[in-house]
Amino acid sequence: MIFMVESIPKEIIKELQSVCQLHEEAVCNHDKCREFSESLSGLLVRLEDLKFYRMADRLMSILLNCKPKEASHCEKANLVGEMMKEITKEAKRAAGK
Repeated sequence: MIFMVESIPKEIIKELQSVCQLHEEAVCNHDKCREFSESLSGLLVRLEDLKFYRMADRLMSILLNCKPKEASHCEKANLVGEMMKEITKEAKRAAGK
């Protein structure tokens, strides 16, 4: 099911891909996890500034599930990872890639 009808700029798609990759590296690394959360927050603000509200809302949903914990495995790593992959895939599809 496609939720996005917005035509997302290429640089945003690249940033999404980068953040998605960062999440894969962050699963068992608290510092990377925090970096992922901060990067995703920054991307969310950028999307809102560009008026891509649907995608911004989707990223907000991911952030609500992302709670970096020190010295423990992320309980929602799989959920967050799948959400990131799905959003990236949909954005690429919406951009015609």
